Amino acid sequence: MTASNPLTIEEIGLIKGLTRRGNLTQQAVIAHFSHPSRTVSHNLVSQIARGVSYSSDIAYPPASEAACDFFLQRAKDGLVDECLLSLVAVASNRRADPDVYSFAYFYHPVGQGLFCSGRFSRPHQQPFRWVYDCGTDLGRRGVKRGEHVHREIARLASEQAGDPPHLDLVTLSHFDEDHLSGILDLVGTFTIGTLLLPYLTPWHRLEIALIEGAAVGDDLLDFLAEPTAFLLERAEGRIERIVLVPASGDGPALPPLLGPDESPPEGRAPEGEPEIEIKAEPAKGEPDDAAGADGGLSDPKVSVLVRGGTITVGRAWEFLPYNDAIFAKSADAAFRAKAQPLADQLRRSTPAAARKTALDTLLALYDVTFKKGAKVTPFERNVITLFLYSGPIGRVALLDIVDQIPRHRLKPIAVSPYRYWEHNRFGQFLTGDGYLKTPAQWASFETFYGAQRLSRGGIFQVMHHGSAKNWHKGIAAKLDPQVSVFCSDPASKHGHPDWDVLKDFSGYNPKQVDYCHGWAVEGNYRFL
Repeated sequence: MTASNPLTIEEIGLIKGLTRRGNLTQQAVIAHFSHPSRTVSHNLVSQIARGVSYSSDIAYPPASEAACDFFLQRAKDGLVDECLLSLVAVASNRRADPDVYSFAYFYHPVGQGLFCSGRFSRPHQQPFRWVYDCGTDLGRRGVKRGEHVHREIARLASEQAGDPPHLDLVTLSHFDEDHLSGILDLVGTFTIGTLLLPYLTPWHRLEIALIEGAAVGDDLLDFLAEPTAFLLERAEGRIERIVLVPASGDGPALPPLLGPDESPPEGRAPEGEPEIEIKAEPAKGEPDDAAGADGGLSDPKVSVLVRGGTITVGRAWEFLPYNDAIFAKSADAAFRAKAQPLADQLRRSTPAAARKTALDTLLALYDVTFKKGAKVTPFERNVITLFLYSGPIGRVALLDIVDQIPRHRLKPIAVSPYRYWEHNRFGQFLTGDGYLKTPAQWASFETFYGAQRLSRGGIFQVMHHGSAKNWHKGIAAKLDPQVSVFCSDPASKHGHPDWDVLKDFSGYNPKQVDYCHGWAVEGNYRFL
């Protein structure tokens, strides 16, 4: 199916099922799939009925008798809105099919922040649940800082019956106070299978602490001093493993476990085969590097992803992180000699007064050495961001898909997807607050992910709320997404998304996620 096709795979299946029943004329079938803003060609329905178009029942399976009956009843009751209600029902029935895989993405309405969750289900297995970022919103009049994030965490937890609820994968894209606060809220609510973090050198973590103005007694300072040690201690056994993602460097990532023309072995996975496969190695100690080493790296729960390595679930779905660690001021030997004893005083075992003195001295040293009175730019805060691709592997075909706009305190709005979904383009790129500003940044990103993953990435979260400082003109056409998502508060002082960025993505089905409106999509697919 191409983006210009007026029918979804699900609608094609319903046309096949209805015309094969023999008790409906083609004209009656056409009437069910037409409305004032869209008329389905009589010839197209005839071609589908005669097997001339979309003849493969594997790629385009006919709807079952039960699905057709349900559709006709909804139509009789006047409840079918562009087939969406029936598609939701048929999609739900499909999940009982042992050959059907399902997925869902949910962009939570938290305003000027990013909180994305997802679910992947395969036959005979519990859903694999994941979260990318949990950025605390900045608050607004009458709303406390972080209130929307707390609400969405509670909503996500309510989807599971277990106590505590569980997330299989959580990704923290970058290090700042708001993102850390959200992750700590998650850790306090869920158990976590794998926590994915960008790896930064001790010196770079110290630099972020100085730029962000971390203070003695703040979680952020303690976290940046020893990220893995801090999180393992705070989690109190609720995190099973931490995987650090090093700089992705030059060249492509490792290929998927299945090529674009391959399918996984039939039947259930053998007993003992891991649900999640992570290409990682044991973590090694790190030099102090003028900033103090992370003692948590010696914990067996901590590992380091191999360069370009994937996280694969059920040999059917993959996650591929990209750490564009290109920015760090060079700390020479003279600076390190002065900074290291001060950094050693930032340990939590040191008295608070001594820690404050050491931090104040470090700030002054940093200003003299690097800033020289210049204001630290947002670029220096956000350029280290962990991008994350997620999507299917192997030869797949989308069976049905429905998207909607969840609204705070209101019923969700159903959105007809027939105009833009292609049969294998339902992967997703999450970019956080990252940068694709320069030709070099784009070239590195493009080379790392490669043509196969880029072609399957139909959903693209636009960088840093749609800020023009993270974008360059024409990148939307290079990415060619089927959906572009802006997570921002347009009424805030930042005014994101910037007009030029929104204009660039205007032809790529933009979705605005803010304090009141989210965006969600759910679909089913099979291997061919």
